[in-house]
Amino acid sequence: MLALLFASSLALEFPEQQDIYLEVVGQNNSANKQVFFAPHEDEHVANNFLAAKIAQKKGLFIVLRQAGIREISFDINQKKILVDPNRIFTLKGIQDSIAKLNPELLSSSPSFHQATTRAQRLGKFIIKHMGGLDSSKTWLAVHNNTQGFKGDGKGGIGDVSMIRYRNKLNGGAKYLVDLTPLVGDEDDLFFVTNKHDFINMKKHGFNAVLQNPIVTTDIEEDDGSLSVYAQMHGIRYINIEAEREYQGIGENHLATQINMLNYTFTLN
Repeated sequence: MLALLFASSLALEFPEQQDIYLEVVGQNNSANKQVFFAPHEDEHVANNFLAAKIAQKKGLFIVLRQAGIREISFDINQKKILVDPNRIFTLKGIQDSIAKLNPELLSSSPSFHQATTRAQRLGKFIIKHMGGLDSSKTWLAVHNNTQGFKGDGKGGIGDVSMIRYRNKLNGGAKYLVDLTPLVGDEDDLFFVTNKHDFINMKKHGFNAVLQNPIVTTDIEEDDGSLSVYAQMHGIRYINIEAEREYQGIGENHLATQINMLNYTFTLN
């Protein structure tokens, strides 16, 4: 029996491997235009708040679950093969993630091929239960990151940061279009595909990063993430990022993420 963490939630087992499942709060129907998704099980600062909010309001919240850690582990040929669950929405993203997380695994091996196929099916399973490729819906990813960024000279350990994104943009990164001026903590930000959302977030005093549509056509910018997949299919995407405590470094920015989530509920 799968353990459910939220009241009034439903578990949907992934048919290919039943220890992987989606915990679903709310209803998948045409009336629900906002679909929240948490791909990394260890990033859960505001998940309880969001689940309670969804239970009261229209909407859908899906958490991908397995073992409580960041990566998903596939059982293939008596091996554990890891993949980043936010890199499973395109073939290139899947293959790059498997190669990175399993360096001993040859890309020509049957196990690599089988893991790729299973990841593709998991991605399709998730999208199906998010309502499919319905462009009338907004996909809202719920993430938490760690303090600062590696090499920032301040002991940062993360990968997501307004300052890091600014450095990337200034360095010629093509997957970014624009960033708002830094407000508050560098680790609390929206990452969006819609320019109108970006402009409004800036007006409301939030940190925001705008993805470049070039990710839909430039294979080098395809990382397999939900933001790339959403833009490929013309679906509005909003990522709600806030800092979390990790190994005694940083702190959980719960109040900030709640404020950001409440803002998204006001969007049309």
